[in-house]
Amino acid sequence: MSHGTFPTDPSRRKAILVLSEHDVERCAYEPGVARELMIDETYVLQAPMREQQGCTPALQRLIDARLIQAGTLLIQNPYDCDSYEEATLAPQRFALAKHMYFSMICMHLGAKEVVVDQIHVHTGSSVLTIEAQAERAGSTGQVDGKHEELEKLRAQMHLRDVFEGGAADIEAAEHLLRQTGLSTDLNIRTLIEMRRGGGNRLKSRKLVLNLSSEAKSHLALAGRIKVPAFVKLSTEFDRVVKNKDDFTLTVTVNF
Repeated sequence: MSHGTFPTDPSRRKAILVLSEHDVERCAYEPGVARELMIDETYVLQAPMREQQGCTPALQRLIDARLIQAGTLLIQNPYDCDSYEEATLAPQRFALAKHMYFSMICMHLGAKEVVVDQIHVHTGSSVLTIEAQAERAGSTGQVDGKHEELEKLRAQMHLRDVFEGGAADIEAAEHLLRQTGLSTDLNIRTLIEMRRGGGNRLKSRKLVLNLSSEAKSHLALAGRIKVPAFVKLSTEFDRVVKNKDDFTLTVTVNF
């Protein structure tokens, strides 16, 4: 874990632990604490901040979003390396971000409509499912306390995007795919290939989109941070770290 000038390299700040000046100083002299905090991909940011020469775009966004509060653990957005979310909000916020970028890629591909049919949360061997237009959630297996979490996700999600439709702009779709790091998602890559050209173009496709796969490594990193007992975090991030939920969508794309 690094401390000092805010890193320009995004890989050195996948997780940011915001500490008070007192806690930063105590970490330096408490036996073994500094060594336990040595994780290459994380960064300690002191609040209030000391004056720095220049201000990187990522740091400015933290300032503008008022996220630099002592006792906060921030997780880097896997689709935008200069954007961060507070740890307890990160899983849902990142899921929403991936859905948004997926819809934008479909827009570039000439889609007329992107419709969310079902929203699922997978916890171990259990699956909780919400029909997008239904009143209640139904589940397979025992999933305690997940209904409210899934309902919150549905409330924030655009369940139907409607476009004018048109010719596929493959170059724009691939650019957004690379920019967001979504090129590892086989479903999205396949959708692009099936709209690339030819005489028998795709008109409709139903697919299952995993909204959590890219965020897993960032959240797992947070779990490896050994926060000293004397540091009082503003939220119990252990709950998020131990949470193994996967959010997925069943989506229909019409062209």
